[in-house]
Amino acid sequence: MRTYDLLPEAIVVAAALGLLLVGRVRRLEDLRWRPWAALLAAVAALGAELWLGATVGTLFGGGWGQDRFSLFAKAALLLGLVTLVASADWDDELTWETAPLAFLAVFAGMVAASATSLVGLWAGLELAALAGVAAAGLRARQTSSLRIQGIRLLVTSGVAAALVTFGFAYLYAMAGDASLLELRRALLGQPATLSLALAVLVMLAGVAVRLGLAPFHAPTVEGTAVAPSAAAAVLGGLVVGVAALVAAKLLAALTGVNPAWSTWLAWVAAFAMVVSGLRAIAASSLRTLVAWLVVAQVGWVAAALAIHDQRGGAAALFLLGALLLSAAAAPVLAPGVEASGGPAGLARRDPLRAAGLGLALLSLAGAPPLAGFFGEFTVAAELIRSGLGWLLGAGLLGWMMAVAAVVRSLRAFYLESGLVETRRGPRVATSWTVGAVVPGLLAIAYGLFAYPIHDLAIQGAAALGLR
Repeated sequence: MRTYDLLPEAIVVAAALGLLLVGRVRRLEDLRWRPWAALLAAVAALGAELWLGATVGTLFGGGWGQDRFSLFAKAALLLGLVTLVASADWDDELTWETAPLAFLAVFAGMVAASATSLVGLWAGLELAALAGVAAAGLRARQTSSLRIQGIRLLVTSGVAAALVTFGFAYLYAMAGDASLLELRRALLGQPATLSLALAVLVMLAGVAVRLGLAPFHAPTVEGTAVAPSAAAAVLGGLVVGVAALVAAKLLAALTGVNPAWSTWLAWVAAFAMVVSGLRAIAASSLRTLVAWLVVAQVGWVAAALAIHDQRGGAAALFLLGALLLSAAAAPVLAPGVEASGGPAGLARRDPLRAAGLGLALLSLAGAPPLAGFFGEFTVAAELIRSGLGWLLGAGLLGWMMAVAAVVRSLRAFYLESGLVETRRGPRVATSWTVGAVVPGLLAIAYGLFAYPIHDLAIQGAAALGLR
């Protein structure tokens, strides 16, 4: 492996710095090429990753590793970044301030995906969380109530960081080495004690906060509800993806204490899927609906990780790729709907936004034949194979409620009148937002190419050492 294999990371960092510097030049108000430059950077990084990611090896004395897992993980994050950039509202000034943080969060995820030690995992997770919290706090300076919400989100993130840091420090002290490989060997060579089990559960609780799993998600969801639209996508999409990747790598290293956490994770997944389905049914706005659909699909990912074998890990990775596609785009599409008069009659006012957002919501809910459905179907098959029928039952209950909540929104999009022309009223201009359909088209393509993508996910799970 050579240094130029880090070209994707270099492109992402350069784009983040470039967007940050250009955004500070107030005289350049009419630089309409900036959204295209950001999209080009994201696509170029994705192309470079797919081209160079096939190289397997290490750099920096083994501190940076590239394998099939890191290839899948980094490609999924970059694909989520492409959907975010393509569907974002670049006329909003806050989008420009959020864009560098989105690239920074993806870079943090790339660091975590290639990390070979607890230090690298911790750095990637906390850098991504910091970018998400900073993005969510951009609007907090406007009013006192928003500042209070921002402080709550910051405190929640700080608690999560403390839990994760404590757990990582305990594991390092126990293994005597920060390497994930040495940690795995140490845990396989000794029985799980009560103190070790408690430390692992505390650490996973901190990761659960990053994932947005119940019961820790409420302050996070409220934080995204007041955040700029692009910031909500970073916090509720990219940061969630990074946390899931960290969880996958960490749980693979904790194979020796699997009985200490797998049952706990299964119950947390079931709770998240059912509660998020109930809250999705009760959601009063599209942004709230999106937030709970993301939590529901994260519950499915956690259920697959709880199986803790190669096929379960592959199902989790496969679903995570589908999740990132929609979770990074839906939060930036939903606010435009409410700002233009609400969901009622959206199909007449903005046909492409209605189609793109509808497909993203359906994918997050797991409706066929989109990416989310194939991901959840794969997880369901592995749950049946592993004898976790009760967990699948909880998932199906949450799935039915999530689909019902999305169908209600689609009914408003296409069957209700809203602010549209009437027989006697004025004609309302129709908007055509081309970028809005990008996540929907990618969700369809992800489903069409489900077999080869799932094969890559199997290779990624095998690279983690799962059997």
